[in-house]
Amino acid sequence: MNTIFDKSMDVLAKTMDLSLVRHAVISDNIANAETPTFKARRVEFESELQKAVELGEGGGHAQENDISSVQPRVFEDALSERGQDLNTVDMDREMADLTKNDLKYSAATQLISRKFALLKYAITGGGQ
Repeated sequence: MNTIFDKSMDVLAKTMDLSLVRHAVISDNIANAETPTFKARRVEFESELQKAVELGEGGGHAQENDISSVQPRVFEDALSERGQDLNTVDMDREMADLTKNDLKYSAATQLISRKFALLKYAITGGGQ
C-alpha cells in the first residue's frame, strides 16, 4: 500500500488497536476480581510488532502486511498468586497495567496528531 505516510503511522495505528485489546482484557480482569476461580489474563504484542517492523526494514516483505498481520497473544497469567477463592486478579497490578496501557495509547494518539499537524502545515504552505 503506497501512502503519503511513513511506516511509523502504520506502527502507531497498530499499537493503538492492540492497546485497545489489552484495555479490554485488563477491564475484564478488574470486573472479575471477586469471581471465584477466575484466572487473570495478560496481553502481549510488543515483541511481535517489533519483529514485524524489523522484517519491513529488511525489504524482504511488504511492511504493511507484516505490521497489519500482528495479532495480540492473550494468555492466562501463570505468575499471579492465587487467593483463597483461587482467583488470580491482583487489583494493584491491574490498575498499574491499566495506567501504563493508557499512557502508551495516549502517546500514540499524540504522535499521530502531530504527524497530521505537520502534514497540514506542509499542505497549507507553512501557514502562508
